[in-house]
Amino acid sequence: MDLGSTLGVLCLVVPVAGFALVAASMVHHARVVRRRRELMSGYAGHREWRFSPSGAGLERRLTGDPFGKGSRRTASNVVEGRYEGRTFLAFDYRYTTSSDDSTSTHPFSVVAMHLGALAQPVPMLQVAPQGTLGRFFRSLFGGDLALGDAAFDARFHVRTTSPELARDVLHPDLRAMLTAYRDRAWRLEGDSLLMVRGGQHSPPRSTPCWPR
Repeated sequence: MDLGSTLGVLCLVVPVAGFALVAASMVHHARVVRRRRELMSGYAGHREWRFSPSGAGLERRLTGDPFGKGSRRTASNVVEGRYEGRTFLAFDYRYTTSSDDSTSTHPFSVVAMHLGALAQPVPMLQVAPQGTLGRFFRSLFGGDLALGDAAFDARFHVRTTSPELARDVLHPDLRAMLTAYRDRAWRLEGDSLLMVRGGQHSPPRSTPCWPR
């Protein structure tokens, strides 16, 4: 086989091999997604919760960081139920951003817990860790509130419409607990407590009670 023929064969084989690799990756991904949904559905059923692979509409229901940013916003893998007498909703949320010729996807695991009937809506209080996750929670409004705890202030961004509430709620014991879970952002607002972490939730993390 001469050089021209060899190059001709390579021009055919290389694209075919590339397509085969892409197809194999897509099949593997589909299997991983299906298996994860089976595990989550089984876990939810065991706890007498409801599971739905689609969360259409949830991406528009919640406001504040990290919602309302980017494009292609989607919610999926929804778990609904009650935990210690309170209703909660957990789901995967993601959106994309574009810059020049690149596109980035930002995935989050979201848990929203209803606080029940309150005499009046709770002022907004948001606690986000410094670092990668914290950068998605810096655009809400205003500047950070310093609590006078140097170690905590250096590790977290605290934003609120009521500094008095923040100082009352973020007492030393709670600050110590939050320090142990620095991969999560928390927001208290209205009648709900919202908890957000990067990535996607696994069955045990579908519940507001994370491993201690």
